Amino acid sequence: AHMDGKGALVAAALLVGLPYLVASYYAQGAFKETMQALFVLAFVLALREASHNAEWRGLPLRFVPAALIAVGSIYVYSFPGLLWLGGALLLWLAIERPRDLQPLLLAAVVFLVGTLPELGRMIDFQRFETFDPNGPGLGNLFGQISPLEALGIWPSGDFRVAPGDGAVPAVAYYLGAAFAAALLSYGLSRCWKHRETALLAGLGAAAGLYAAARIGGTPYTAAKALEISAPLATLAILLPWTRRPAVSPAGGAVGGTAPEEALATGRGGGSPAATGPAAKRLVPVAYLAAAGACSLLAFANAPVGPTSYSPALTGLRPLIANDSTLVIASDQLLENEQGERYIVWELRGGRVCVEAESEVDRTPPSGVRFVVTSDDSARAPFPGFELRRRAAPYLLWERPGRVKGKNPCPLIAVRQARQGP
Repeated sequence: AHMDGKGALVAAALLVGLPYLVASYYAQGAFKETMQALFVLAFVLALREASHNAEWRGLPLRFVPAALIAVGSIYVYSFPGLLWLGGALLLWLAIERPRDLQPLLLAAVVFLVGTLPELGRMIDFQRFETFDPNGPGLGNLFGQISPLEALGIWPSGDFRVAPGDGAVPAVAYYLGAAFAAALLSYGLSRCWKHRETALLAGLGAAAGLYAAARIGGTPYTAAKALEISAPLATLAILLPWTRRPAVSPAGGAVGGTAPEEALATGRGGGSPAATGPAAKRLVPVAYLAAAGACSLLAFANAPVGPTSYSPALTGLRPLIANDSTLVIASDQLLENEQGERYIVWELRGGRVCVEAESEVDRTPPSGVRFVVTSDDSARAPFPGFELRRRAAPYLLWERPGRVKGKNPCPLIAVRQARQGP
């Protein structure tokens, strides 16, 4: 029932990979930010192994895995991804001051060769908005999100909701956040004592970039920076309780036990999970339970599509592929069930506009030939439109004759339909 059990270690590993904010972003369809968060986490762990693992010591290519992870980050997040990885590397170099630079230079060569095919796109990259004050603003947020959410205990199915605005009282948020913050403070002190310099450098870089995004960017970009830092914060909270003390750069284990031996035997160097009373052993388990429940809550509350799915909308694609189509959807579908993304995905390949029922004018939009409505009413949405096909729960209406006006709806490509928030 404590962190020396294999089940608890597996749970801790899962939680580090899917803390609350990462789970929330994944649940809403984001992919670049979730991948970048894992790239940053993997880079820090690769740097840790290359510098602290006695079995790797002396290998000239020991930093190459970290270089390959950095290449992957470039291809996913372009050059902004290097802000986290490069910042962590520079801080780690400043702390460790390694004398043997040859392995680092070899890794740099691998990184440069791996990124050459992407160099042109990196130069042409024009949509860098991480610190742009004129960027997307709030995006899909309601305001700035609390940095306490990165600590993993936030009992809300929607990470955008402020404490007390949901079903859980505000005091539960702050008690959970205070508990996680205390564990983070303890974890940072233990990491410093046991020379977990790679993790500390990664956290320092992530904290600095979040501060820059919060001060000079927008709530939307600050939230992304916070999400990317969440796995590192969770790792810092849980690592001191795993009975796996770090190995010093000289090759000896801090506390007298090598990481692999400590993990297998439970003989760590002064870990509270090994030497403290039973109450202390329950502390990490309590965090795992609370933070894990919050991650599961984010998944359980994720609106992945309409509550009543029908493939009928996809069946209309061949009829509307060459003309503009207006889809009139309920406010509930658009606001609470990811309706707009569902609609453009089902009608991908055509020119599609989506409007809420409450915002539709009485006059038909210029340049639109087809209108899709629900079959709640058999009346035409606009004068002059005729029923072309009934495909429950949808009705397809067509404007006969020549359609005047410029085509107002964008072409919905597959890439657009798959975009995250």
